[in-house]
Amino acid sequence: MKRVTLSLSLCLACGLASPWVQAEPSEFEIYQTETVEAELDTVVIPIVGAMSSTGLIGGAVASVTGLGQPHAQLVGFGAYSVNDSYISFLGYYNYALTERWAMDLSALQAEFTDSTLYLDPSANPQTAAPATTGIDAAYLQRDLALTLRYRLYEDTAAASRVKLEQGLPVGSESINRVLFEIEPFYQTRDLRTVESDNIEGRTYGVSTTLEFDSRDFWPTPSIGQHSYATVLRDWGGSDRAAYTRWEAQHSRYLDLGSSGWSRQQTLALTGYLSDIPTWDNTDPSSQPDWFAQSVLGGSERLRGYGNDRFSNRSALFYAAEYRVIPNWQPQQQIPLLNRYDFPWWQAALFAELGKTEDRLSLSALHRDMEWSAGFGLRFFIERMVARADFGFSDEESLFHFTVNQAF
Repeated sequence: MKRVTLSLSLCLACGLASPWVQAEPSEFEIYQTETVEAELDTVVIPIVGAMSSTGLIGGAVASVTGLGQPHAQLVGFGAYSVNDSYISFLGYYNYALTERWAMDLSALQAEFTDSTLYLDPSANPQTAAPATTGIDAAYLQRDLALTLRYRLYEDTAAASRVKLEQGLPVGSESINRVLFEIEPFYQTRDLRTVESDNIEGRTYGVSTTLEFDSRDFWPTPSIGQHSYATVLRDWGGSDRAAYTRWEAQHSRYLDLGSSGWSRQQTLALTGYLSDIPTWDNTDPSSQPDWFAQSVLGGSERLRGYGNDRFSNRSALFYAAEYRVIPNWQPQQQIPLLNRYDFPWWQAALFAELGKTEDRLSLSALHRDMEWSAGFGLRFFIERMVARADFGFSDEESLFHFTVNQAF
């Protein structure tokens, strides 16, 4: 079946309600079904938004499934605003190299002409602003990654038993899998501000990840666990530090059952720890640029703060999120929306705690932790999860629009 749809317009006017709004593209995850169509499946979703940091912004998400291989998927996203901010993203996912090896490619370039950033002057001497004071800047981001993924183990029998009804599995059964990933990466950040000289950051190297997953259905898991451990290495150069960083995260999902008004209720819990063992507090040349450090803030951790609000040698983070899919799902009766594979939307409430420190000390990381809380919506549309979160803290409040569950 060849299908092209071009008629959805999403209005993201929540920027009127919050001081800061950030649109943050993330790595796209596509739910793969066992059914394989012989022809390309193409979807285009136009997006129109109004954001306080960009003004009016418009763009589109496009997805082509079956390009090159039946399960391979090409995903593109582009948006442009009235203040000349833009986002461009292109990814190619799930290309099978062998029975167990698969490959992903992704490239992102984005510029936000009206951003507020917090930089530690000890690590970034080009700015005189203290870390507690934001600086206004134009922010240019470039990310490139090649991910090679090896499937060590997968419970294919359990995966084959998954049957979906209105976008949710019939019954809950953990699907165990173990993955190993190798990812060469390249990342740069350029800041232009009238308050200091331009600030440039760069890192490139290789990361390795071991992942354990027993979730029943990753777009909205109700049972199971998800854990990963990553070691990242940049060998450094004349313009950047050589460093090693590791991080680990464990998430658990508790099924709270359905009710007379909901199809699914879940309590999701997570904990995260990151450290840079090569860090030397007396030698700034051993410290990577702010965005490559252990960071908190943004669409995944401490959503009441902007991207990379807190950066240092180590970071600790906890979160709890209540997720509910109500019985009321009117989208299939709404003109234009009913042309899409859009089986459910979900509401969420979340609370978070986090801290960064210049040393790895669990006692120090647990003292005077920062907090954020908020609420959000998720939309499972064309096998992708779009997420909109409003987070607030004692410092600011933000609206995040991105993809995938936070954890």
